[in-house]
Amino acid sequence: MANVYYASASDYAEQTLTAALKKAFLPVAEEVGGIAGKRVMIKPNFLEWKGADIPVCVDPQLLLALCHLLKKQGAAAIAVIENPAVKSAPVIVENMGIASQLAEIGVEVKNCSEYKFVDMPENSAFRRMEIACEYKEFDLVIDFAKAKTHAMMTLTLAVKNLFGLIRGSERLGWHLAVGRDFSRFADMLLDIYMLVKPHISLVDAVIAMEGNGPGSGTPVALNFIGCSTDGVALDASVAAKMGVNDLLTVQRAMARGIFQDFNECGDVPGVKKITLPDPPQLGLEWGVYFPPRLREFLRRKMVAKPELFAERCVGCGVCAKMCPPQSLKLVDGKPVFKLNECIRCFCCQEHCPAGAIISRKTAFMRFADNFEKFIRKIVR
Repeated sequence: MANVYYASASDYAEQTLTAALKKAFLPVAEEVGGIAGKRVMIKPNFLEWKGADIPVCVDPQLLLALCHLLKKQGAAAIAVIENPAVKSAPVIVENMGIASQLAEIGVEVKNCSEYKFVDMPENSAFRRMEIACEYKEFDLVIDFAKAKTHAMMTLTLAVKNLFGLIRGSERLGWHLAVGRDFSRFADMLLDIYMLVKPHISLVDAVIAMEGNGPGSGTPVALNFIGCSTDGVALDASVAAKMGVNDLLTVQRAMARGIFQDFNECGDVPGVKKITLPDPPQLGLEWGVYFPPRLREFLRRKMVAKPELFAERCVGCGVCAKMCPPQSLKLVDGKPVFKLNECIRCFCCQEHCPAGAIISRKTAFMRFADNFEKFIRKIVR
């Protein structure tokens, strides 16, 4: 049985964060044999730095506090390694304003670069992946995630964070391969997690993101950090605190027998239901068999679509560049979606710097939602 440790944190002040890490992180570090003498890799969530008031990345002060604590605990080396969508990890750290402070304590910051094709274990859903293999060079790997909503997967937490170890072009390929089958996408994320097997998973939920995440949502104060040796258990626990009890990666972990029960320790927070993006796929629970053609039709009709807020669009073209199937084009400086070719990966929404793209339920989904609610009222 796994332990999930929590510590409350009202803000990102140095003293607050140091106390929180000692309460939530150090007990987990003890479970894996401590820090002293170990080479430590931190894989943070560095989607894109948009400023201190927009919680797109792990908070720089929490990252700095973690590195200071690792140093004091006797880490032999500390490296922050990530593969951001647009800018490099060193540039993001520079923009955060902590590059010199990290350098002063000997922390190396770099992009993933050692990509190799690896054969996956027998219990994996996928057989072969190209993944950044720097993690193999370290004695201790810390998966450091930001608690955020995600238009495709509902939330991005510890398991989803490791998708950043996939090469950028390969990430586009995986979206193409499993884009509309969200269960398969969850399986792929779990395969990555089970391959890397980070020793410690840490989630920054002091200020989380709700709404149009993971790149353009709004801040929401949850005021805690969570930590565990088991990232799946951590995700299940943290998701429940955010009002999400059906996180797909957790459901797939249960179905595949890789989920274990957990204890919650420390300053266990209450539930605070956050605003979620429209779910990209409506899961019917009626147990009805659908013929393949009908199932494909329903998949097209019951998957949310990207929608443009034209007044917010700055015409930068990032959405078109990040679209795996190239199903949207810029016309007169604005994106136009070819929905029949769109795989609903929501890369356009995730990377839009202006928050001009959202996920929106189709009319068919809204009808089905209301019809299901009507049926449930009748059968109760």
